[in-house]
Amino acid sequence: RFEGYAPGFSRLISQHADRLTWAVLKAHTRNRAGSVTLRSADPRDMPLVNFRYFEEGDDSAGADLQAVVQAIRFVRSLTAPLLARGLIAEECLPGPAVQSDEALADYVRDTAWGHHASCSCPIGAAAAGGVLDSAFAVHGTRRLRVVDASVFPRIPGFFIAAAVYMVGEKAADVILRDAAHAAA
Repeated sequence: RFEGYAPGFSRLISQHADRLTWAVLKAHTRNRAGSVTLRSADPRDMPLVNFRYFEEGDDSAGADLQAVVQAIRFVRSLTAPLLARGLIAEECLPGPAVQSDEALADYVRDTAWGHHASCSCPIGAAAAGGVLDSAFAVHGTRRLRVVDASVFPRIPGFFIAAAVYMVGEKAADVILRDAAHAAA
């Protein structure tokens, strides 16, 4: 029973050892309208993250929402034989009463969540919308670099931790190189 990361989520999971979760992920979205905004100049203040899912975003054709609806139907096709054999007792969420595309889309809108905010400060030419140069420096500033998941022009995959680690390693090399050149 995994419904997202929230305080106490691991306790909830451990209390229900008889549950199976099919987590449907849509990593490579068409939507590019999300944002990460600083709340203040204090680096300890959590930023405001707004993914702008589905209709809030810029996927006017609704391809992202439809892909998740199709994924739920696909998972249901995989579990149907298990239900028929009694290996799965019931579908809890979205539940057997939720069948139409419209009802499934409403379920997705109401329950979708994410935690891989990325691509809000992409590396690239400023004229092309890039925020950072190849040395992770913010265009038009001095001594300000960004080194996190926001540097990607497009999300690199489902689980971005390894890609973020690689960005950190590359940035460390660049920063150390620049420091050595400045000291020379």
